[in-house]
Amino acid sequence: MDALTASEATELHGTVLRHLADCREWSVDRAALAIGPKVHLMAAWADRLVRHPALLSIAESLLGPDILVWGSQIFVKRPGGTTELAWHQDALTYDLDSDGQLAAFRVWLALTPTSVENGTMCFAAGTHHHGILTHHRQPGLRGMMRGDEAVFHEAEFAKHDVALDPGQCSLHNMLVVHGLGLNRTAETRVAFAIDYLATSVHPADGIDSALLVQGQDRHGNFVLEKSPRDDLGDDAMAVCSEAVRIRMLRLQAAEAERRKAGILTHG
Repeated sequence: MDALTASEATELHGTVLRHLADCREWSVDRAALAIGPKVHLMAAWADRLVRHPALLSIAESLLGPDILVWGSQIFVKRPGGTTELAWHQDALTYDLDSDGQLAAFRVWLALTPTSVENGTMCFAAGTHHHGILTHHRQPGLRGMMRGDEAVFHEAEFAKHDVALDPGQCSLHNMLVVHGLGLNRTAETRVAFAIDYLATSVHPADGIDSALLVQGQDRHGNFVLEKSPRDDLGDDAMAVCSEAVRIRMLRLQAAEAERRKAGILTHG
């Protein structure tokens, strides 16, 4: 879908690169959180982006008028990399419960062109109808693989490569199996991801936080986050660090439960 204009995408691309450079120069703590999982809490420019009218219009068309942002992340794939992302489902690690409704999805916004050649996403169509699949974690698989790999019959599903121009975005259900390849071009590929939730979504277990970006929160399932007043300020970093801390504690506990249930296995 079209989201930003070409000029907006070009400006944002420059902002993202400056953000990453500033975080590296400023402090170790900022560098550790620079790419996510909650860029919208550490930088005012990212807070403005997740509230962009075009993106909120897309989110409202799927979720209704009351909208939360749970995560935001920068994806940079440089030329000559040696890692690809295995077939996986975001729902495995997000541990969110929407009571069977389509109430959460990810926007993947291209800030540079995306193509098969530079390792864009590929969806396995229809896999979201099969619930959360068993995933296998095996470090070093195929020499270039990272992450948890979904166990499914790949040949049974049509594949769709996400080819985008800067300013365009793809949307995907958190149950859709997808993966990313290698960047075999000479240019760096840059994208920005946003996780939008309906306010009816709740953590499957434990405490978590999210930012209310439109409407009202009538459910109270998340601790509501505070928007940053500037970029990388001390107050913003304190809020971001605490939000990431409680998120990671919850997800680490959820991962332990998935191992016990056999949903996540290790090689």
